[in-house]
Amino acid sequence: MADGLTLEIVEGPGAGRQIALARAVVLGRAPDADLRLEDGEVSRHHARVTPAADGSAVVEDLGSANGTFVNHNELLGPARLDPGDELLLGVTVIQVRSRQQVAAQPSAIRAVPPGLATAPREPSYVNPEVVRAEAESASAGVATPQLDKYLDVRVRRRAQLAPLALFVLVALALMIYFATR
Repeated sequence: MADGLTLEIVEGPGAGRQIALARAVVLGRAPDADLRLEDGEVSRHHARVTPAADGSAVVEDLGSANGTFVNHNELLGPARLDPGDELLLGVTVIQVRSRQQVAAQPSAIRAVPPGLATAPREPSYVNPEVVRAEAESASAGVATPQLDKYLDVRVRRRAQLAPLALFVLVALALMIYFATR
């Protein structure tokens, strides 16, 4: 059994998190996923990694939108994973590690190269007075009617009416076309 294998996020959101591979593990954004990934490019149930009897593991894509990659190769069916192999789901890189690798190096997180690392800073494109005014109005419970048009309920209603509007437009265009012939 591959109970000596561990999956560790080495790059991307949640870097450093590990999970032992004692049973089948579902990777994804869903709250019920065994290893929940905070990556917008990952599907709710993206992939499943199952331990194999020979000390390896098997990974399979669960119909994800952006695909699953093993060692930079796109996964087209179930594939074998050995210690040292890497999974790429969205922008998250997960490494398969053996018990010996974990004992020798507890974490395999890849540091951001100094040339690419930047200190966090406030955005310069936002007027601080506008941000402060919005924060005060939000804390005071003041509604912003100009943003009501972006509420999900209203957008959904408009989206549901879009096919009907398109049908009426096409019908009107056909009537005008045949009336002028």
